[in-house]
Amino acid sequence: MFVLSNRLLKVPIMSIQTGTPLAYTAEPIIDPRKLHIVAFYCEGSKLNGDENILHTSDIREVSDIGFIINSSDDLMDGDGLVRLNEIVEYKFQLIGIPVYEDRGRKLGVVSDYIVETESFLISKLHVRRPLLKSFSTAELIVDRKQIIEVTNKRIVVRSAVVKEEPKVEAMPRIAFDNPFRKTQPSPDTTTRSTTDD
Repeated sequence: MFVLSNRLLKVPIMSIQTGTPLAYTAEPIIDPRKLHIVAFYCEGSKLNGDENILHTSDIREVSDIGFIINSSDDLMDGDGLVRLNEIVEYKFQLIGIPVYEDRGRKLGVVSDYIVETESFLISKLHVRRPLLKSFSTAELIVDRKQIIEVTNKRIVVRSAVVKEEPKVEAMPRIAFDNPFRKTQPSPDTTTRSTTDD
């Protein structure tokens, strides 16, 4: 299922054991190297500790009632998660990052993104255009396959190339006879009378 990023905030985190919400999702933790949501910060009154994190790999199911996990043991304290701390240290925030073409032209800034909820990969970026260019197109959508480089300061995407159509020679006009437009000879209305002498 594909969802906009704001649909992943304030999502109830439900335990299979209790059937009740344990917490709610807060800010996502995004790995900029793969454009992948690897975890979510969690908030809620039932949580212990200052910082609780839910790895997306611990989400059993994404449903209309929330994220389903096994138990509260899947909500971990942020301390001691070495690989995750490496990603946290990037301090990567996707919304608001400028997007450039590989030729150097600025396309705009990331205003939103679409996430595929089975893998939590970011599949598309919504790019808000600068004011002068927004009169023609208010927003662009960039597919992840177009992305060349991601840093904390900018995203570089492959330039859109418009292929030239091969020239088609005009066909010579051929005059077709339209049988319905021809003047038909009018039928002979004179009658012959034959007289026998």
